[in-house]
Amino acid sequence: MRAFVVGNYMNANFMHLERLPVAGESLAATRCFQEHGGKGLNLAVGLQRLGVTVDLLVAVGGDAAGLAVKEWLAREGLATDRVLTLGPASGFGVGFIAPDGSNFLAVYLGANALLTADHVDGAREAIAAADWVLAQFESPDAVVSRAFEWADRLGKQTYLNPSPWRRLDARILALTDVLVVNATEAAQMLKRPPPDAHTREAWGEHLPLLAHDLGWAGTLLVVTLGERGCVALDQEGQVLSRASYPIRQVDATGAGDAFGGGLVWSLLRGLGPADALGIANACGALIAAREGILEGLPRPGELDAFMQRAGSD
Repeated sequence: MRAFVVGNYMNANFMHLERLPVAGESLAATRCFQEHGGKGLNLAVGLQRLGVTVDLLVAVGGDAAGLAVKEWLAREGLATDRVLTLGPASGFGVGFIAPDGSNFLAVYLGANALLTADHVDGAREAIAAADWVLAQFESPDAVVSRAFEWADRLGKQTYLNPSPWRRLDARILALTDVLVVNATEAAQMLKRPPPDAHTREAWGEHLPLLAHDLGWAGTLLVVTLGERGCVALDQEGQVLSRASYPIRQVDATGAGDAFGGGLVWSLLRGLGPADALGIANACGALIAAREGILEGLPRPGELDAFMQRAGSD
């Protein structure tokens, strides 16, 4: 099992607050912590922890954070030959987290914005060796598009999580096999009013409409709903619905990245979409139930133990 990940790196900083602030308000944080982050980095590490061989293309700055993450990835067992130093500053992110786990994030792309299609061309041998090519929207459109063009040319499966949200380029969408969005992102894609409630039932009814509005022609269209689970539309037009795992949510940051890694890992192993979605839910739940992301991305044994212990709601 092998994957090529169009990655990104963020020096991730989190502040816990008694509540999320409103515009113009200053609040004192109750605590804070810092870790290596970025949606693409999380995806790559999550897949590697589950046993997938990962080729990661990512840009970092020539700063202390860039050097530190290279050393961390090497200790984790990921190859760092495509961790490129571009420009002086690594990506930087700040997250604000309320006691119920709700959050909002802001990111500065830094070196991530300097990754180009030419860098992807230089990694075409790694794409040729991969089974899947994965990307997210903390990488530039031109980079994602070129990676997916190579994937299409070489007969590889593609996964896209268009977050942070921006309008989907038609070429990227046409080259996407598995598209995973949350309810907020899905609502922005619709050309009609979204469901009144973010439930599996409501979004299950809207999924065929979303597919129509997008002109969707991929194999799996997924809407994640946090503690309510997820729904998906498969290649045959069947709506799939999977419940969440009951947890006490601590911080949902990164849960979507863990979900994506678990989903692709499961599909790589030949599981059907319904089973793959259940495993993806479990991966997301494990992250949402703790503070931080990278250290909590599960290995197969940890994932199996959690699923047996927790059951789904």
